[in-house]
Amino acid sequence: MNSVRLLFLRNIITYLPSLLIVTAVALFPGCNKSSSELQTESKDAPAEELHQVDGSRSPLDEFKLDELPADAQPSILTITPASSSSSSDGPEFKTAGMSKQSEDYGLPASGTPEWDIRQIALLIAKEVHLNSGTQSQQRITSLNISTDETARRIIALASHAISATHQRPEKELIFNAAIQSLMDARLKLALAGEKESLDAIYEDAATIARERPGSPASIITAGAVVRLAAEMARQGESDSPWVSEYVRQVKLFAMNFSQEEARAIVQLTSAGEFCEQQQLILPAIECYTMIQQQFPKSPFRKKAEAALQRLGLIGKSISLEAPTISGSTLRLSDKKGKPCVLVFWSVRSAAFQNDIALLNQLVTEAGIQLIGVNMDTDAAAVKQFIEANQLAGEHLFYPDVSLQGASQPLARQFGINIVPTYWYIDAQGRVRATNVSREQLNSLIKK
Repeated sequence: MNSVRLLFLRNIITYLPSLLIVTAVALFPGCNKSSSELQTESKDAPAEELHQVDGSRSPLDEFKLDELPADAQPSILTITPASSSSSSDGPEFKTAGMSKQSEDYGLPASGTPEWDIRQIALLIAKEVHLNSGTQSQQRITSLNISTDETARRIIALASHAISATHQRPEKELIFNAAIQSLMDARLKLALAGEKESLDAIYEDAATIARERPGSPASIITAGAVVRLAAEMARQGESDSPWVSEYVRQVKLFAMNFSQEEARAIVQLTSAGEFCEQQQLILPAIECYTMIQQQFPKSPFRKKAEAALQRLGLIGKSISLEAPTISGSTLRLSDKKGKPCVLVFWSVRSAAFQNDIALLNQLVTEAGIQLIGVNMDTDAAAVKQFIEANQLAGEHLFYPDVSLQGASQPLARQFGINIVPTYWYIDAQGRVRATNVSREQLNSLIKK
């Protein structure tokens, strides 16, 4: 571990979101230059037009991060309030006025930690601009770092800022921003395949946990490990060791940082849903059970309990009898003999509309029965949607308004709050999966 990282590991920080870095740009003068340059472009131009497809350079390509002009100072607006005065002719009123004044803030000197953070913010702002309207294959969820080169520059700048501020309490804001930047940049490189950065994330988290247990610094580093494991699990196959590592890290985070209840519950829920989609039922149960045990007073406990009921259906038969939109009664027991796909859906779901052709194929080509559980409240709109899209299958819809929409009984009982959600029920009426992906539906046709 290099000297800069050792300095980092000896100090406590206050957690701030990664957006703090971008916010820091507003604290330093000269940042208005990029936005003023962009104002020359049409506001109505589509996002694709922000990129120079002919090989020419965009305005930010000429933006020298370390050579901003000294006169690039923001203007200050001084507002004079309205007032009145008396005269022999009666009251005399003056209107409010507004004038511009220049104020010399002074640019941070090169080599200072403030300068480091400013450069990081400008690097990120430039990448956000250059990547607007496109989706880089190497972009990482929640990170605004697109390239390895930018990540390495951020690591160098952040490391210098950390070494200059770790013993200066008055520079805590700068120190916090540098730490967050450092972890984000390392995460970018680790997910791009750099083992040194991957190891550094784990080493830093372990050292901080040992030396500063429960500190804000340990929250940041432990969170970075969770993010790393989550991304690696999603990039791999269902039997990847990173899946179990992902579950292990979210459980550790929940145990070690119970004060971070909201964040821990989001992480546990995301891991549980991911495992459920991968048909890894036991790890999913572990995640939802952790919410119950670690956060018994949380309002999310009920959702975790519903998820556990849902997962408890796997391998078992489900009893279902409910009215359909056509006015008949559907009994799942009557559907034995052929497998079923049960879908929770809404006319407002664009994703469901995109899946209709696939669902109809399942019925016509794979001989699979389709049962819809509609979660809308307008019966006429549902009927019109089914007819207009020639949607196959039978679709449940309760005439009682208290059992419609989010109050749909099956959805409430089993914690369904995302549409579309697909279940797979085998020919014997046993539930085999409660979170089936589009790719998995496609595989049913190929069978």
